[in-house]
Amino acid sequence: MNESAAGFLRAILGETRETFHLQSADAARDLTVRMVEQATRTLDLISRDLEPHIFDQQPFIEALKRLALKSRIARIRILLQDNNLIRQQGHRLVDLAQRLTSTIEIRRPDEEYREFDENFLLVDGSGYLHRQLADRYEVTACFNNRLQTTQLEALFTEIWERGEPDREMLRLHL
Repeated sequence: MNESAAGFLRAILGETRETFHLQSADAARDLTVRMVEQATRTLDLISRDLEPHIFDQQPFIEALKRLALKSRIARIRILLQDNNLIRQQGHRLVDLAQRLTSTIEIRRPDEEYREFDENFLLVDGSGYLHRQLADRYEVTACFNNRLQTTQLEALFTEIWERGEPDREMLRLHL
């Protein structure tokens, strides 16, 4: 896909089956916001350090906040592998999680998964954004691929269940 065409800006969560291949942080940020804006129930995220260029931007924070407040069944689970940068610089997503503790939970993966080199975002059991190498913005994403999303969700759940709440993020005062 030609990123300048930004075909994903017309994508509909749960409907658009096209797979998008992106190569830049800006495109990944825009696609992430587009997907989260359409979320109605769940969001699962595994990230090395909650990349500020994507997850500490106002459009993303607003979309996440709308999801968290949308209904009583909304659930946002975040696996944060390394919280050093956030402890030093702060992060709006962590601030939001501290205010919405019944909906947003941040966990630290078990030691076995701390060096896991993939990042992904899963939305409502149908949409996903996947980076196989966390330090590169080579992104594959689809707004409606339940099979791939289910496979990634099984991996996420395995890591989630073995992880523990990130107490440092709960106590952090930004």
